[in-house]
Amino acid sequence: MVLIGIATLNYKINNISNMRLPENYYKVIHQCGGLPLGIPVINDEVYINKILDTIDGLVVPGGGDVHPKYYQESMTNLVQDVDENLDQFQIDLILKALDRRLPILAICRGHQVLNVALGGSLYQDLSMSNTYNAICHDQTKIGIPNNETIHEVTFKAGSILENIFGKKMKVNSFHHQAIKALGKGLIPTAYSTDGLIEAVELQGRSEVISVQWHPERTENQLPLINYFVKIVRERKE
Repeated sequence: MVLIGIATLNYKINNISNMRLPENYYKVIHQCGGLPLGIPVINDEVYINKILDTIDGLVVPGGGDVHPKYYQESMTNLVQDVDENLDQFQIDLILKALDRRLPILAICRGHQVLNVALGGSLYQDLSMSNTYNAICHDQTKIGIPNNETIHEVTFKAGSILENIFGKKMKVNSFHHQAIKALGKGLIPTAYSTDGLIEAVELQGRSEVISVQWHPERTENQLPLINYFVKIVRERKE
């Protein structure tokens, strides 16, 4: 089996920081034949290098907002749940993983952090754009359960995601931020019906996949997790 590191989040219980990792991430990796390993948030270069030398692939999961300073903007009052220590850790983790050509699956917040790490920017809130309000991008606001899908995305012809799923499919949605300016080398490979970028790939790097939705929460996304674990296994061999 391949060892797949999943970046964890910080979460306070009774004012004490704890390592947080929702079970869907590690359960679906295990279900698809990988060995999941939670990676604590420790901003130390030696530690990050050791972790990346140990694992075979990296998952960067969902979570709170990225501090706008990392994409050269001032923070508005629409930004939520900022953790600058986490931001810096995940940016460093991603950049060092890219240098090593480790397979990466970035999900929701992870999708946004990847974009920022590569010099891109985000909409601090989709309400700041008149374009992306035609459909609901956060299904929790209208009471749709986590494991159900809400809107359709269209995949770019020839993309990894089109090869896995076909031209279109329905996905879930739990975000109020999204990619604005693309990071260096990133190619949009999925759009929602209102034109929002929903997935990207890294040019020339088939081992890097990034999606705005949560594939670990719905059965129809298992082919993506299986593909990622397969890529990790092939790279290791």
